[in-house]
Formats: sequence, C-alpha cells, structure tokens
Amino acid sequence: MFGAIAGAMVVAMVGASPVPSPQRVHLDIQVGEHTNNYPEIAAKDKLTELQLRARQLLDQVEQIQKEQNYQRYREERFRMTSESTNQRVLWWSIAQTVILILTGLWQMRHLKSFFEAKKLV
Repeated sequence: MFGAIAGAMVVAMVGASPVPSPQRVHLDIQVGEHTNNYPEIAAKDKLTELQLRARQLLDQVEQIQKEQNYQRYREERFRMTSESTNQRVLWWSIAQTVILILTGLWQMRHLKSFFEAKKLV
C-alpha cells in the first residue's frame, strides 16, 4: 500500500534461491478511485457516512472525467492517423495513375515508331 503516489514506478524483484529457477509473481495494481481506502479516510478526517459517500462520488466523477479526456485524446490521435493514411493513399493512387498514363503514352509512341520503321503504317 503506497497510497497516492503519482508517476512512473520501478519494481525490482530478487529471487530467494541462489539457483536461477522459474518463479511465478502475482502483482495486484489498483488505479483510480479504487486505490483510496475510504474507511481509513473517514476515520482520519472524522467524516460522517454522508460526507464519505459524497467524497466517493466526487472521486468517481473525477475518474470519469479523466477517462473521458483520455478517450478524447486517443480519438484525436486515431483521427490524425486515419487522415494521414487517407492522404498517403490518395497521393499513391494519383502517382500510380500518372505512371500508368505515362507508360501508355510511351507504349503508343514506341509502337507507332516501330510500325513506321517497318513501313506498316
């Protein structure tokens, strides 16, 4: 129980056995409003049950707002990625069309000069 510690965490684990062997580790990480120990907060701040419930609801609202902001951020990043991909596809299609037209013109010119050289036209 670390309480409310923000930021990146580093966890180091050392095995008890000097011989390396596979070990199983269970890590229970709680984030958001689930990290608060409300009975402990109520005892420390001498809150009534109604005040404690109001604090829980405020914490839940704050967590919902954070989640909404995160989803907006992800949606914005996804939209930017989609628009960038669509633009690249558009330019790739235009480049392919130009190459196809130039190749067709070159082939027509080459065949015309070939037939003129053979005196078939």
